[in-house]
Amino acid sequence: MSNYASLCFGEEGARLDQAFQLTFQHHESAATILLKGDSGVGKSYIVSHLAEIYKTTIHVAILGDLAANYRGQLSKGFKRLIWKATATPDPCLVLIEDLDLFFPRHGQDSQDMELMAILNTLLKGDKIMVIATSRRPEHIALNIRTLFQDEIQLQIPTPDERFYMMNHLYESKFFAHNLLDEKDIKLLSSRAHAFVAADIAQWCRLAEEDALCQNLNTVGIANFDNTYDDVKVSGLQSSAMAEKPDPVRWVDIGGLVAAKNALEESAVWVYKHADAYKRLGIRPSKGVLLFGPPGTGKTLLAKAVATESSANFLPVSIPDLIKGEVGESEKAVSRIFQTAIRCSPCVIFLDELEAIFSSRESAGDVGRKLISQFLIEIDHLDKVDQSVILLGATNHPEAIDSSILRPGRLDRLVYVGAPNVDERVQILQVLKLKTKLESDVDLEAIAVKTEGYTGADLQAVIRKAGLLSLKQKLLEITQENILKAIELVSPSILTEEGDNDMEE
Repeated sequence: MSNYASLCFGEEGARLDQAFQLTFQHHESAATILLKGDSGVGKSYIVSHLAEIYKTTIHVAILGDLAANYRGQLSKGFKRLIWKATATPDPCLVLIEDLDLFFPRHGQDSQDMELMAILNTLLKGDKIMVIATSRRPEHIALNIRTLFQDEIQLQIPTPDERFYMMNHLYESKFFAHNLLDEKDIKLLSSRAHAFVAADIAQWCRLAEEDALCQNLNTVGIANFDNTYDDVKVSGLQSSAMAEKPDPVRWVDIGGLVAAKNALEESAVWVYKHADAYKRLGIRPSKGVLLFGPPGTGKTLLAKAVATESSANFLPVSIPDLIKGEVGESEKAVSRIFQTAIRCSPCVIFLDELEAIFSSRESAGDVGRKLISQFLIEIDHLDKVDQSVILLGATNHPEAIDSSILRPGRLDRLVYVGAPNVDERVQILQVLKLKTKLESDVDLEAIAVKTEGYTGADLQAVIRKAGLLSLKQKLLEITQENILKAIELVSPSILTEEGDNDMEE
């Protein structure tokens, strides 16, 4: 079997490799496989690579090429391609790119029916291996999809798979001189979050072009650094993608000492001291719920957990879970957990949790099904020894269904409240590092005057003070403008308490 397939595409790659081995080495009945996966994940490349290893001729059917070469007579072009394949005495393979375009589920005409008859005859034979690719298998005509013996889904590459892909490209594809060692390639691949095979290939190509522009004979880390931002990441088209967050350290977050300590114990230690947990025979908490008023820094804390633990970060947008078709919402929840497991260690972050996982009594039919699927996926994490942590954030913990908060699920509740005077000073000190304040600005005096202000409020105050200074054509933000901004920006916490008093 080819090491490339299993190392770069995991179990799915190994299954495809095995099909090639049985067909072309052991001369068993030719396999018919539907190869599924997002754009750029490497469907066509792995087929061509395996065909090269097993010395197999490929006949490729692409809808656009057949339409152009045979003036729209697809069935004639397809039939001719099949004839070429059958006329070859050596083992061969027919690769049909984007099967859903050839045989759509809806809107079929007489030409499509003729194509179906040709494909049906081909698939029922046992001499030619047939592999079809598709980004949207649900759009394939059902009577065609059922003809394939096996379906293989190529997934998002895990960090290890990305390393092997990059190592393979670096050694065999792009570079005449190998300047980077294995450690360098591992470092580069660890930065390639959300990259699929096509993105890694593009990054290598751009790095080589950068080296050529500088008249260098070798490609080094600097060339990859120069071109990192130029890669248009295909994987980001997917709603569920784990990635590295913008680095946020504990020192970048002012105040919130109690919340930081609780998260350090509940989430960061899981990754940093995993061996200690195993030695003691205890399982760490799988989930942490951050709750408190808006603007207190819950999302920032979640990013800091991912950064401090060197884990991947998977932010979940609640609207992405609401799908129109029956059963699609549950599948979306399942895909999030599958992605997190493949990209572990990973932190799944669900903001405004109460928006979709409220109590079952108040939730509709879709809400109840989503809660059930969510609970199934959380409990499944116990069965797979993977480093996946759930972080939820909410302003209203009382609205969340109680079954989600029971022990073994989101069982650690961490309150993120309004900062006190000392914490406000710390927040202002962090903001000072990012803005241009006059040297004589008294942060302690500002902190005293901002009772009830959250971190987001203080950021708004500094931003407003910056605009006032800009209007005055000043080069730095003054104390006077900050005090004026405090009068213009209302505190969130006091406003909320005022609203509650009015309701009572």
